[in-house]
Amino acid sequence: MDLNELSGRFFLLFFSILVLYFFSNRKDNETINPLMVIVGLCTFSLCYLFTKIEIGVGIGFGLFAIFSILRFRTQSFTVNAIIFLFATITLSILDIMYPYEKIEILLFFQLIIIGFYIMASVIVNKKALKYLNSVEVKIVLEKGFVLDNQNIRKSVQEKINIEDFDFKIVNINGVLNEIDLLVFY
Repeated sequence: MDLNELSGRFFLLFFSILVLYFFSNRKDNETINPLMVIVGLCTFSLCYLFTKIEIGVGIGFGLFAIFSILRFRTQSFTVNAIIFLFATITLSILDIMYPYEKIEILLFFQLIIIGFYIMASVIVNKKALKYLNSVEVKIVLEKGFVLDNQNIRKSVQEKINIEDFDFKIVNINGVLNEIDLLVFY
């Protein structure tokens, strides 16, 4: 693999990851840390290295063990972040490992993965795209409060004076007897 082919594969990966990152962070209540992009680029680099040197299966298991340990030692990730990481790692491995002679198949896989990712992102963020603003609201659970859509809507309308809104329950704190909501309006 010459430098032109390697740089072409790298820029294809970089562009693909930027598209995924853009659609992951569109009007959502949680954003993905931009440093997660580096995971895909590091996977690309490691796969390139592994194709150039003789490595035993033990190194692969060792890397798996390291990543497993890191998973339990770090913060828990959202579903959105895990899917983003999996997609970037998949694209990284595809970009470096797929034979250059079959570039059209590589591009096909790239487009399919990115297309499904964008489609799923639009479907998931559909509720958030309807409303332009969002605010966090805490509702105190009083005795006899029933946790249903109508009671939550009534409580939100008492706290903030808006009619057309949607909400997402972020957290229910049983100790402090309150609910954290994200209200889209």
